[in-house]
Amino acid sequence: MSDTAIVTGGYQDVRDMAKSVDRLLLDLKSGLSPDEVTIKPVVELVEALQDEKSATASTQFLGLLWGRRGRPSGSRFNEIASELREHRASSNTVKDLEDLAAALDQERAEISQRMRGV
Repeated sequence: MSDTAIVTGGYQDVRDMAKSVDRLLLDLKSGLSPDEVTIKPVVELVEALQDEKSATASTQFLGLLWGRRGRPSGSRFNEIASELREHRASSNTVKDLEDLAAALDQERAEISQRMRGV
């Protein structure tokens, strides 16, 4: 596999998760109850990060990105996932998701620069 294909695949993973987190945050901040399609990818990421050692490489990478912004602890992942499954989110959960969104946006920009050779 070429370096370009690897970088492109990484960009797509980051872009897809960024879109999911952004959609979820928009719903939560506007007072809407997010639907299952909106919640599911974010809950799956949070649940996978509870046992990161057995998570996929892509999930581990997303966890590392979240770590750039002060990633939550293991027990906090349980709280986030539980709240989202109940279609609600505390201010702490919204803050944690905003940190994840910021880390994903930063990585998306960095990958885009690498793909352009900047």
